[in-house]
Amino acid sequence: MQPAVEIEVDEASGVWRTDGMPMLYVPRHFMVNMHREIEASLGRVAYGAVLDRSGAKSAFHWCERQAELLGASESEVFEHYLKRLSERGWGRFTVEILDLNRLTAEITLRDSIYVLEARDRATAPTCYMFEGFLIGAMQFVCAARGIRPDTISCRETQCAATGAPECRFEVIYKLPG
Repeated sequence: MQPAVEIEVDEASGVWRTDGMPMLYVPRHFMVNMHREIEASLGRVAYGAVLDRSGAKSAFHWCERQAELLGASESEVFEHYLKRLSERGWGRFTVEILDLNRLTAEITLRDSIYVLEARDRATAPTCYMFEGFLIGAMQFVCAARGIRPDTISCRETQCAATGAPECRFEVIYKLPG
């Protein structure tokens, strides 16, 4: 499968862009090694909180920008975001369920970079970095529908690195109060 992602290189600055946004192109092992070192330094809980905030902010920004560029609906942007993550090598994301009435989603991930780079079977899920990405994409869906988007949670319910057949995530909008 050849990805449909085009990379535009600015001759003057050397900046790479895809979908109109500046990008970096780095080896997978660099991302995984950096991830492991930060987790070891901060601890999984603290690092997970940082990843949730930064991932959500970045995903929301990307989705908002793509909605403007494409004129697509919130569900189309949500699915496009996961398609682009897949095409950029993070793993193969599939939207199993996107319920716009309940504002929930179930996502399957195969060939995650964290699973592929795992040295041994993990004792805990390794793909929790993606939880923030999925929170931000759902925050975009909520905001596009005029709903307060800051009450969303995501959890990795199974991980291939711990022996599951695939990684799975649940994204849930929590009613305030």
